[in-house]
Amino acid sequence: MSLQQKKRAEQSRYSGDQTLLVKDANIWAENRFTKGSILIVNRRIKRTARRIDDANVQTIDASGLYALPGLIDAHVHLRDMKLSYKEDFTTGTAAAAAGGFTTVLDMPNSVPPTDSPERLIERQRKAAHKIHVNVGFHAAATSDRETIAGLAHAGAFSLKLYMPKPIARFDIGNNSEIREMMMGCKHARIPVTVHAEDLGDSTESPRVNSFEQLAMGRPSILETRAVERIAGIRKTTGARLHFCHLTLASSLRTIRESSPRITSEATPHHLLLSSGSLRRLGWRAWMVPPLRSEVERRRLLIATRTGSCDIVASDHAPHTIQEKKREPEDSSPGVPGLETTLPLMLTLVNKGILEISRLIKLLAENPARIFSLKSKAKIKPGYDGDVVLVDMSKENRVQSTRFLSKAKYSPFDGFRTKGAVVSTIVGGTLVYDRGEVIGQPGCGSVLRSSFSD
Repeated sequence: MSLQQKKRAEQSRYSGDQTLLVKDANIWAENRFTKGSILIVNRRIKRTARRIDDANVQTIDASGLYALPGLIDAHVHLRDMKLSYKEDFTTGTAAAAAGGFTTVLDMPNSVPPTDSPERLIERQRKAAHKIHVNVGFHAAATSDRETIAGLAHAGAFSLKLYMPKPIARFDIGNNSEIREMMMGCKHARIPVTVHAEDLGDSTESPRVNSFEQLAMGRPSILETRAVERIAGIRKTTGARLHFCHLTLASSLRTIRESSPRITSEATPHHLLLSSGSLRRLGWRAWMVPPLRSEVERRRLLIATRTGSCDIVASDHAPHTIQEKKREPEDSSPGVPGLETTLPLMLTLVNKGILEISRLIKLLAENPARIFSLKSKAKIKPGYDGDVVLVDMSKENRVQSTRFLSKAKYSPFDGFRTKGAVVSTIVGGTLVYDRGEVIGQPGCGSVLRSSFSD
């Protein structure tokens, strides 16, 4: 029997409370790699040691592989419900597992939107038996204190303030309403996540003929204005803020100078692609905020690699190709990213552009800290048995037609990568192995927030 067949046979004999032994890996611990094995019992890491022998448990031979703590993507759009044709909880979390993410946090602009405690609970319920990895949920921003308290009680990981077009009923032009929302979040002990584009009183522009023109209608000054405005309002509230998918190094600098209670996020596409890609790729590279100039891209990458940015998130935003291949103004913005984020970032590590320690902070440790996922992002006894095994030297080429996501397109198609996911383990269960999802959905858990000041 081959190793692959043996794994599958063993997998079928174990329940959710299985024991799993990962042998002879290079384990990330205490800011360095050390050779050893990991024993996971009842979904938690029980022991790590140079040598662990137990012939009676499911065993993965990880010789030559690197064991990283399970990655956390704090910004994904899993769609499902009335948007299941774009993505559903099963395909989205399969893509997450293929990308090495053992935990993802879903954004609220679903249909129906996650804008009340009842809808949040419904979304949690629908996800429960469909997910391959752990999933938590953000909710839409509201200024109603009772609704905020209910969302926090139901386990929302943040209230999302989508400045271009609020997801729930919200007067984005009213600073007092934003302040009231922040005060409610402060009282409920949950952060506010922000899509920072302040359109202000922008009027409808003439119809555009290209994606470049479309991007020019959302210039970088909108981000600068949004960051300064929202950070300024926050000063009187003490709320925790997290700015999503920032595109400018200057935004990161403003945030770091404002307060340690404000955190930041960048995406692989804003770190690695510029407006020239939009010219070449059109709809494949159309997202909001749009890609910036090559100068701004380089500045953002330098700032991120040197510690000015807190996390990297995929902003996985799947659409059908038909929805993308429309005229520029009608094209749905967003690109899938769960299956490309880690290979692209590992490529930066292999090129000497990014330290592996920085990668683990960006993709695991800092998301766990910011969103209070206290039992994650470390490979040590007592922590959740979430582990990703990677081959640091494996070379690939991005092929979106092979994605597990329903979205079979990518602005990174054809990119050569070095560093690949081999296996993904969620709570001690092998859910992805060498290109295949192993077992049925339901391995992941629905997560509920547990913030405290």
